[in-house]
Amino acid sequence: MIEMIYQIQKDYRTAIDTLSEQIAALTKEVSTLKNATLRPDTPTPIHFPLPVTAPKRTAAPDSRPVALPTAAPHKSWATVARKGRKEKTTMAARAANAPARSTTNNRPQLKKGLTARECRLVVKREGGPLPTTPLDLREDINLAPAATYVQSISLRGNTVTLTTMESIKASSLNSKVGTFLHLMPGTVSVHLDTPRSHVLVHGIPTSKSLAAIASALTTFNTGLSLTSQPRWLTTDDARAGKAATTVLISITGPRASDYVGKCLATFSSTYRTEPRLRFNSHIQCSKCQGYGHHSNRCTNPTSCRWCASPHPTGNHTCPTATCRIRGRPCSHTVLRCVNCQGPHDAHTPQCPSHPKVAQDEKPEGEEEEMTT
Repeated sequence: MIEMIYQIQKDYRTAIDTLSEQIAALTKEVSTLKNATLRPDTPTPIHFPLPVTAPKRTAAPDSRPVALPTAAPHKSWATVARKGRKEKTTMAARAANAPARSTTNNRPQLKKGLTARECRLVVKREGGPLPTTPLDLREDINLAPAATYVQSISLRGNTVTLTTMESIKASSLNSKVGTFLHLMPGTVSVHLDTPRSHVLVHGIPTSKSLAAIASALTTFNTGLSLTSQPRWLTTDDARAGKAATTVLISITGPRASDYVGKCLATFSSTYRTEPRLRFNSHIQCSKCQGYGHHSNRCTNPTSCRWCASPHPTGNHTCPTATCRIRGRPCSHTVLRCVNCQGPHDAHTPQCPSHPKVAQDEKPEGEEEEMTT
């Protein structure tokens, strides 16, 4: 152990002596550089021929010594290093004393308000009309939580839409729905005005009740939220004798689009879904140009809107070889309706085949459910 310590001490002494010699050599070199000066070169005399003239009387030669120009002292590396440090210090001081530039925008930031959807709360009811007016209902609702939440109320059938104040979200009013829900008898559901999707679920057993179907769908499908109770797509007479049929559900929430066209799990099985298509007797098919059905369910031959030929409207071309117009009529096109064979396109409102609204028919704005 002692020998090892002695050897370590010896190595340290050797290293220290070596460093001392290097420091002494560098110090001597620095001193040599500081004392070194640049010696001027000795000028070489130039002899010029003197002109032959009469001898002149010359003045006595100047006995004063001639002063030779002295060269500037050579700058050592230490002088250059000190000057560089001085310049860096000066630049840093200037940067510190310079006024700081403002990086913030002095203009006032506009505060975004709430959207119309964020201020609406939708209440679904069943039964007869409300026993009060919308104005009285608004006053009663604002008295229930002891604060002014509701700005206006609109009634459309059995749907009550509550619009909150501009600075209040409908979710805040939804948290206090228990204080005023008794004012709207027959309430089935209360939900925020979020985008909804109507979905058809095929193959649901007819032996299950609508309440059991709603409970099973929301329990076994994470994130699925129903805005109202499901309902059968067909009538009771049409379901008679069938073991399974289609159910229409209205879903909402951030994951509503994930369940459109996918399969839902319930009753220990999976059921196919598809988006609900809306149409009435005045809807015109874009495939066959007929009325009363959706183009996704059309089984008729394809017809062109402009010339009634058996090709899609987008593939319509001019019959002449020089015209390059495609998908729309040109000056050479002879219009022909596929419905009445008249000299007009199939979408003309004055077409004799256009469905007319009769007294025994439903209004144009009312929609019929698509059955499968």
